[in-house]
Amino acid sequence: MKISIVGDYASQSFLIGKELEKRGYKLEYFFQHNKFTDLPAKYHKLGSVQGPLIWNYMYTGFWMTLGRLFKKADIQIVNGTYPKCVRTRNTCYSYHGSDLRLGTVKPKFPSFVSLKELQDYNQISIFLPRIVDESKFFPSEEIKENKQKFKDENGIDFIVGHFAHSPHIKGSDILQKAIDDLTKNESTNIHYLNEPVPREKMFETLNFCDFVLDHANPKTGKTYNVISIESLLCETLAASYYETDYIDFPEMQDVIHYINPDPELINGSLLNTFYSSRKIDRQKVLKFHGVKVAVDTLEKYWKIWEFID
Repeated sequence: MKISIVGDYASQSFLIGKELEKRGYKLEYFFQHNKFTDLPAKYHKLGSVQGPLIWNYMYTGFWMTLGRLFKKADIQIVNGTYPKCVRTRNTCYSYHGSDLRLGTVKPKFPSFVSLKELQDYNQISIFLPRIVDESKFFPSEEIKENKQKFKDENGIDFIVGHFAHSPHIKGSDILQKAIDDLTKNESTNIHYLNEPVPREKMFETLNFCDFVLDHANPKTGKTYNVISIESLLCETLAASYYETDYIDFPEMQDVIHYINPDPELINGSLLNTFYSSRKIDRQKVLKFHGVKVAVDTLEKYWKIWEFID
């Protein structure tokens, strides 16, 4: 059985594709190029999220308009930002945050959403959780030992990571002020990593941190992102500005810390997290965000929708 994956969220889609390949499916990928994510060795290019807009339209228009001539698939998984894609007999859509929140697309069943909160905007989609590559994110004793030597030599108490694409957005200012206050008033020496990190360096960097704060904006982010899941798989403390009513899995509240972004409360939230003795259960994280679990869900609904036997 042949499956085409069409979209620009390559890291998530590619992980799903690799697991489907292990299960005997034949995969063909149609992705926008994105330097921040992993991509298959061979794929049809749908423009680039960094490139000139006119080339994006030309590449994407070619595959979306003439795609039927070149690709034959039993099942097609299409990112929701391509609602006019040439459809096969069995096509399902995948929707993410902004495209639903802003109302720029109208979901078509069958479809999936990557955050449970998006079901507030769309009552007909199935929740398919975000996933991470467990083979690339795991605790490294060597890196953690080097981290401790670095801390001892520099008199550092905690290493905090915050890895938005820009150090000036998504809650960075709130965290920076809190760290400055803690350094001044609590005599806590914090080494703050607040800059983009290349994907190939992320494994090392997450192991080097004591604590990673998710880069979701506290005004819009209502759960944790992939960066938190990757941190936890490296057995590094992770926290988010999430609102507990929206967190994807209640069981994850015992794993991910909550940082209250209120200027009067954030300092205490950070200190409580720094000195937490909470153990990280890596297998528990994989139970909810492992690739195999997500693809099990995918196949379950393909059977319900009669895409597969």
